[in-house]
Amino acid sequence: MFAERVRRHESQLKTIATAVRSLGMDAVLKAKSGHVGLPLGGADIGTFLYFAAMQHAPQDAHWLNRDRFVLSAGHGSMLQYALLHMAGYDVSLEDIKNFRQLGSKTPGHPEYGHTAGIECTTGPLGQGIANAVGMALAERMLAARLNTGSAAPVDHMTYVLLGDGCLMEGISSEACSLAGHLKLEKLVAFYDANNITIDGTIDIAFTENVGKRFEAFGWRVLNADAHSFSELAQSMDTALSENRASPRPTIVICKGIAGKGSPKWEGKNKIHGNPMSADDVADAKKHLGLTNIEPFFVEKSAYAAAQVCLSEFAVKRHAEWNKNTETLLAGWSKNNPAALAAWNAHTQNNPDVDAADALWESLGTKMATRVASGKALVALAKANPSLVGGSADLAGSNNTTLPDTSFVQAGEYSGRNIHFGVREHAMAAICNGMALHGGFRPYCATFAVFSDYMRPSIRLAALMKIPSIFVLTHDSYAVGEDGPTHQPVEHAASLRVIPNLEVLRPADARETLMAWELALSHQKTPTALLLTRQDVPSLDDMLNTPRSMETVAEGLRTGAYILKDFDAPQNAQRLILAASGSEVAATLKAALWLQEQKFESLSGEVVRLNVRVVSCPAPQKLARNPVALAQFVPENIPTAAVEAGVAQGWAEITGRNGAVFCMTDFGASAPADTLTQSFGFTSDAIALKALNFLKLRKPKN
Repeated sequence: MFAERVRRHESQLKTIATAVRSLGMDAVLKAKSGHVGLPLGGADIGTFLYFAAMQHAPQDAHWLNRDRFVLSAGHGSMLQYALLHMAGYDVSLEDIKNFRQLGSKTPGHPEYGHTAGIECTTGPLGQGIANAVGMALAERMLAARLNTGSAAPVDHMTYVLLGDGCLMEGISSEACSLAGHLKLEKLVAFYDANNITIDGTIDIAFTENVGKRFEAFGWRVLNADAHSFSELAQSMDTALSENRASPRPTIVICKGIAGKGSPKWEGKNKIHGNPMSADDVADAKKHLGLTNIEPFFVEKSAYAAAQVCLSEFAVKRHAEWNKNTETLLAGWSKNNPAALAAWNAHTQNNPDVDAADALWESLGTKMATRVASGKALVALAKANPSLVGGSADLAGSNNTTLPDTSFVQAGEYSGRNIHFGVREHAMAAICNGMALHGGFRPYCATFAVFSDYMRPSIRLAALMKIPSIFVLTHDSYAVGEDGPTHQPVEHAASLRVIPNLEVLRPADARETLMAWELALSHQKTPTALLLTRQDVPSLDDMLNTPRSMETVAEGLRTGAYILKDFDAPQNAQRLILAASGSEVAATLKAALWLQEQKFESLSGEVVRLNVRVVSCPAPQKLARNPVALAQFVPENIPTAAVEAGVAQGWAEITGRNGAVFCMTDFGASAPADTLTQSFGFTSDAIALKALNFLKLRKPKN
């Protein structure tokens, strides 16, 4: 199939590839910045994929059944921009001229949501291939749900172009290991094996046998000349043919030449990240056979060749799919409402965020917030078939397994639970890939301390503005005997500083329920849920007054809410105690005691306290909301914050003269109750710290 297509259009493909090389050189030269080695060396692979292999629609960039292309080697972004331009996507010649300039559609690395045809943000090496694994998994899972009988509205490939750097980063091993285990046969990676890195030839640091490595992962390993359209096509024909008997992902090791087409620089490591001179570009264009070497000039014949190649397959495939799917949906509407409901559930991004409201009453008891999270997740999943996910080998501890459904496994993708294995970094990136693909609202889970392994992927979820959900349990020293390696101290603060990441640390079961509903409501915001291992009291039980669902929900949206204003004599000294997560209950208990006592100032005056307690499930949001901050925490009232983590971030709430009762060192190995005493997070210890902050003491009598 592919070989025949290439045979008919090889001359057109060569013309397109030459135009891609020319645009790549011109853009990098004008920007005086960028990586021209890949636009030159990878032009043939990219041209083969966009114009002879992929089903895609430039006029319908978000077509559900398009093949996904991920440029994992994102530093070579001009390769993809040139391909998108030649294919007719919304990337103009003017956009190409503005490569790497502020506000252009052609930033230094591909950015999702910024440029039509870009499937994910790449740049940090290895992220792209890991995202692609998530996309390929989503395709198989979506096909298992929506394809019926001979109708296959979901049937597409995920292609990746990656380089040596992607394979050196550990995330690629994690992700590709899982892809091989799950036999994701619709995933094909083209490895641009050009033998160079920035510092020199590849053998200075990378001498492993990549083919043997991927064979061990369970992948099909093929080889091709990176500059031979016929060999690239034959590799695809082989992969699809062999998948019939032995489904598995494929890697095509493409031996190529970085900077192909430049007489001076091809094959040399300097071409990787250094712009060519104007003379070098002119020489390369002449070497490539171009007669007009003016900057950004593309022959009309090249554009015509691109349209001929696209019309051969991609355009027809898109039209056929639209027609067939319209007929299929009409038939389902009349005869198969269940199939139509499944289609709508996975293709219309309209989650039922109130589906777990019925849990509200039953969650008014003492329980760990990880347990409450599991209950909320199960209830929401019943009403939202697109909600899928799993854990990094900690499902029982994270409470993330959905009942009444299976775990995804090789060849059987209809389940909703995923065993990610002990692969936190890849798990988060795969979760992102599933969100990027569409059709699912994915979540993934591990212990909060291991968010360190996930951080690059969490950051990219925030950068891409995709609604991945990260469930992070065991959120404090209360992990206990496992010791300081497993006890997060700085992690809540470090996550809160990531822009566009919703970090929620609920105080009890009911706050947890509302946190899940808020997470599911987000369309362009990832969420990190920080949850306790240990049981925490119901704040309603402690207050003897039930909070309304609306109050708690608004508190999650705002970042905080007033849990209790205590009545006291009019002349009492005012104090605000703000806390998050498991420390809220202990803080509330301390406030109850403080409210009932009489104290003595340094001058001997008898003092009563009027204490306000503020629950802060998302203190970073409260700090960014000056109206709510002034309402909940007026500047003129002494304020102290309580959290079993580092103090960073709380000063924006407590003010210059406030205090933070926090962790100042790592944890220790001991039972959780012992550590609570040792680290000073009992209600008695919090009350004593509050008195010291106010320079008060209990009366001598």
